[in-house]
Amino acid sequence: MEDKRAVNAPSPVVTHWGIRYNHNVKQRHAEQRQGRLQGLSLSMGCAIMAVVLSAAGCSTLTREKQPINSEPIPLTPAVWFSPSGTTAEISYRNACHETVVLPMADPLLASVPNKLAEVFTGVMAKNQSEDFLGSDGVVEVGLGLRRLDVVVPKQVSGEYPASATVGLEMVFLARDGTMLFSRKLEGTGQGTVAVSNQSCDVTGLEAIVETAIGSVAEGLAQQMAQSVRIREYADQRDSWVPLVSHPVTPSDRVFNTDPSASQDAMEELPATTAKMVEPAQLSFRAILRDESRNRVLEPDESLTLDIEVKNEGPVEADDVVVLVNGKGGVEQVFPAEVLVGSIQPGEIRRISVTKRVTIPKTSLPGELTLNLRAASPMASIPPPKVFSLGIQSKRGDVASLPDVDRMPTVLGATRRPNAVIIAIGVGTFDDEHMPVMKYASHDAAVMAEYLRAIGAVPRERMRILLDRQGVRQELKETFEQWLPKRADAETVLYVFFSGRAVVDSRNGEVLLVPYDGTPFEPGHLYPLKRLQEAVSRLPIQRAIFMFDASLDPSPGADLTTMPLPDWTAGLEEQRKDAEMWMVGNRNLQEAHVSEQGKHGLFTYQLLRGLQGVADLDRDGTVVAGELCLYARGEVARVAREQFGNKQDPLCLPPVGRGAMIRIHPIAKGNNPKPPPTAQQSEEPSTDLSGPAPSPMLVGP
Repeated sequence: MEDKRAVNAPSPVVTHWGIRYNHNVKQRHAEQRQGRLQGLSLSMGCAIMAVVLSAAGCSTLTREKQPINSEPIPLTPAVWFSPSGTTAEISYRNACHETVVLPMADPLLASVPNKLAEVFTGVMAKNQSEDFLGSDGVVEVGLGLRRLDVVVPKQVSGEYPASATVGLEMVFLARDGTMLFSRKLEGTGQGTVAVSNQSCDVTGLEAIVETAIGSVAEGLAQQMAQSVRIREYADQRDSWVPLVSHPVTPSDRVFNTDPSASQDAMEELPATTAKMVEPAQLSFRAILRDESRNRVLEPDESLTLDIEVKNEGPVEADDVVVLVNGKGGVEQVFPAEVLVGSIQPGEIRRISVTKRVTIPKTSLPGELTLNLRAASPMASIPPPKVFSLGIQSKRGDVASLPDVDRMPTVLGATRRPNAVIIAIGVGTFDDEHMPVMKYASHDAAVMAEYLRAIGAVPRERMRILLDRQGVRQELKETFEQWLPKRADAETVLYVFFSGRAVVDSRNGEVLLVPYDGTPFEPGHLYPLKRLQEAVSRLPIQRAIFMFDASLDPSPGADLTTMPLPDWTAGLEEQRKDAEMWMVGNRNLQEAHVSEQGKHGLFTYQLLRGLQGVADLDRDGTVVAGELCLYARGEVARVAREQFGNKQDPLCLPPVGRGAMIRIHPIAKGNNPKPPPTAQQSEEPSTDLSGPAPSPMLVGP
């Protein structure tokens, strides 16, 4: 090899003054001690004068308080970015409402070393292929939260407010692997963005993101500058033993010594200096369950937190803990740190904590945030898990809801003896760690009876799969073997699903979770795309799909860059007249349930609509577009008023596509006109704050 640098040869480094640093440590330490003694003498003199001459005082006592220690730390650490930083991105919706990815790596890689150069006498911006022998330690930087809040109308020129939030974690590791400093912090940037006439581009976001990065980097650098342990470590520099190989690398690699070092020199060093420390590779998932499973905390209700941590690396992870914080009082339910303990390579450790909830005096949304930490260096920092809950301060007498389990005596619309009904409700799972989907099987059973009564469908043309019946093989056999034998050109297909689904973090594909499925085994899930392809091959007349599902991300997903669930995959333009999709939850979240209605919230509103109240134009018929629009508006309203958050259903094809399926008759109308004074409050709304939908917008 041509590059034969000596082990102890000093590496050129750049100080924050922009000149080469001379490692004359003893002289600098002497100057610092002398300066501190002079400052101490001055302070003591002023204190004595303040006692003797209390009327006159001492001018030094009135000066503004200075930082604890603003002197640069005489160290030259190397800065290492975890993979989450070197490939960092943040996404947003542009003026055409398309998802756009904004790279963050360049401002992050530039800002952090610049801020650290104000703390230390020098920094070494190393890439992952270079040696760390010339450094005095490692500053490991991991990226956490990434959020960009900007909402712009579709192709409307103007300026709009925007903000960005970026979370970082910095860890300072000594040369022997000791962790001397570890902090997490979030920084924000605010400003305005601009959209020009008929343009999709949103300008000004880059500067806001850079401000957020600079803010959090400066905050962490300031905290590191005041670290007593790092300064004590620097004071002991004269006693350091030269390293044969660097003991700590924040990646899977171990850096060897310079090839010019002799074997004799290696044998003469103490054994502890040649210790190799590899980083731990941890991932975790968490499930938060309230006792009633309605995502609303009520008085005297218990709250259970299930945590599963897996060590995917080759070394043991020491002293693993889950840090708990949040807002709304939910963070006070559990301890600030949930101890998981040490985890061997390949081991999975499960922890369950159940606590009784003390409800605050006022109702408000609550939030719980979980972060994973370990005493061992971590190769990358898993993204935090965030849970939102509604909080009900006291039990009130809420007006009772209509009982949708009791079907109206007159329900039929049009006899459809060739129709086929497939109803699937999977609320419990073979994997006991999978969260329960309350009322899922009841949803499917009642919906199947409604659809049968409406179309007078023969029971032999119905397939109902509840809980244990809903295994993957049964789903496959139902859509790929049973259904094709009963489908013809006159068939109207109704498919209802209530349960859980997983969203693939790579492409947004939706995967249904059968009874024997688990997110950690994708091969045991049933892809929605496979269901769509099976139906598209059939010579059917119409197909109505209704999905009331809780959506979870695939394990290990980065929620900040996660694509939206792709419900439109496989829904081609030529199918817009034949397929209608009513999706109760378009985003990653738990689907709400209606405890009074004893159904999933979206399912309850669909059943109410089928009773006739979804006849928005009051022409005596509930069509597909009206049913979905009614359920969508009611779900959004109830989620806002009762749970303090949102659930946004989806209707496909949307209005304006000329889709004839939207006027497909489903049920008889039964929507008497309300009194004029109550009309505004009783009509359903289509979003969280907008007006009620116009009946003119329910058709194709």
